[in-house]
Amino acid sequence: MKIFHKGFTALVLLTAVAVGATMVSGNAWADRGVDGGGRCAGEGRDGGWRGHGQEGDRLTKALDLSKEQTEQVKAIFLKHRDATAPLRKEMVSERRELRKLIQSDKLDEAAIREQVKKIAATDGDLAVRRAKMSQEVRTVLTPEQILKFRALQEKRDQRVDEMMNRGQERKSKGE
Repeated sequence: MKIFHKGFTALVLLTAVAVGATMVSGNAWADRGVDGGGRCAGEGRDGGWRGHGQEGDRLTKALDLSKEQTEQVKAIFLKHRDATAPLRKEMVSERRELRKLIQSDKLDEAAIREQVKKIAATDGDLAVRRAKMSQEVRTVLTPEQILKFRALQEKRDQRVDEMMNRGQERKSKGE
């Protein structure tokens, strides 16, 4: 039972880090489909960034973006979403393959390591694309807004750290 608990704890922590990284990257906003009119899927449904959900609205309010800035940022996300779509699809496919290897009846460590290398390469390509998007977004923001955004990122990092620390505290208490 202890082995299951350790594995479960590791899975929870890894998931938390992955979710946090995705949210910070803005990739979650860019991961939406487009309807036939070239607009984001779900436009008008949630009052958010036309398919980018409440996270886009929160960011707009937190950074006090003007309407013009909001439109510029949305355009940047749309442009990069289309460029990263094939990489995101590849990442999903590669992760599924890794899961199959991990859950296989026969352990093939070499195949698992090779698959992880593929995932790392695709993740690196996505990180470069996110960095390019981030550079473009920063050209739209004022210096004060950039500082606010960085402070928001630090808060998010702190929340992730707190979650990870709670997991370690439970582990040390023998839960």
